Amino acid sequence: MKNDGVTRQVIVHYHLFKNAGTSVERLLKQSFGSAWKAWDKPESSGKISGKELQHWLEDNSSIKAVSSHQLLPPIPHGDFNVTPIVFLREPLSRVRSAWLFEWQKQHGLAEPKGSLPEYIEEKFKQANASVIANFQVSRLSNTQYDEVKQRLHRYHHELLPAACAFVDSLPFVGLVENFTDSLRLLQQCTQTTFPELIVREHRENVTDASSTTVEQRIELLRKEIGNDLFDELCVRNRLDLQLYSYASGRFHSQLEQLQN
Repeated sequence: MKNDGVTRQVIVHYHLFKNAGTSVERLLKQSFGSAWKAWDKPESSGKISGKELQHWLEDNSSIKAVSSHQLLPPIPHGDFNVTPIVFLREPLSRVRSAWLFEWQKQHGLAEPKGSLPEYIEEKFKQANASVIANFQVSRLSNTQYDEVKQRLHRYHHELLPAACAFVDSLPFVGLVENFTDSLRLLQQCTQTTFPELIVREHRENVTDASSTTVEQRIELLRKEIGNDLFDELCVRNRLDLQLYSYASGRFHSQLEQLQN
């Protein structure tokens, strides 16, 4: 890397499954062109540590922005400064989008291959790997810079403070349900360091384009899957629900400061 006395600046996008990641990727790609890359390991179950991404960035000195589905905290560090981008999503209303993607769009089907209750029950069989059970907490609670092995079960209460601490370390956290305002915070966070970043709203890979409120979508979910399965879904997302509430409070506080 050219050493001209200017610290290298890099955007690192944590592309969480069904959290508006494809839309964020598009604006990064349009802004940075070949200086943006998506980087994941070949195996779908792979995970990337902060240290691994550090080495990758050091080996790819022309990169200004990178997106990864598999990247875990902590934030990589080295002879560069990182601006992280993380979007969270209300965990219960997120389930329908995951179902439509995994059981319909991913297979190129006109209709999902099974019902929403069937999808949820199938996912619940995956004891410690489900994308609809405390998924966001399990992804954001890692604290080991060079290790990706999950040390605690995804329902363990100690994961929540670790995930909240990671959220606190971010310059901003985006919310899928407040995508437009999230982009305003992104613009504020990057306008000085990345003047070439064109923050424009895109709606990519959207499987649930309903205009209903979050509360309405949650109530529709409850009616569709029944009280028992809904209650089980809430239990299995207890930590994610608390993380989203915590992040939402921080988001609205930052937005209020931006508007004043």
